[in-house]
Amino acid sequence: MPTPVNDADLRSEAILFSRYLVGREPDEALVDRYCRASEALFAGRAGDATLDFARRHPWSIPMLDAADGIRGGDSLLRKKLLVMTAILETTPTLVDRTEQRAASLPRLAVRLGAAGARTAFHVATGLALRAMLRRR
Repeated sequence: MPTPVNDADLRSEAILFSRYLVGREPDEALVDRYCRASEALFAGRAGDATLDFARRHPWSIPMLDAADGIRGGDSLLRKKLLVMTAILETTPTLVDRTEQRAASLPRLAVRLGAAGARTAFHVATGLALRAMLRRR
């Protein structure tokens, strides 16, 4: 059963989402920015079972994100991840983590293959997690 969202949950989301998206914790200003944006954009949206699960099990975020990306629809998790992505991409200190980089064709092929395999794994496990969460 979903729980109501409070400030501690939003702060936790900001930290977990930043770790997932750029591999490091955000500074306090970014956490505050995420909390304010979430309150403004998602006020009135009660707790979400998927977000509750993701907060308790951070390892599941990539899988649930991939599954929601394939499924489409109205995923609160994806919407919140997009908000955090926008905040992180517009932060000058994180340019090294978010800007595009040139790569040679062989290196690009290897990276593409690895990303494809990782994404396929995340989608498959994320769909299984989603099915499990639906049954709860």
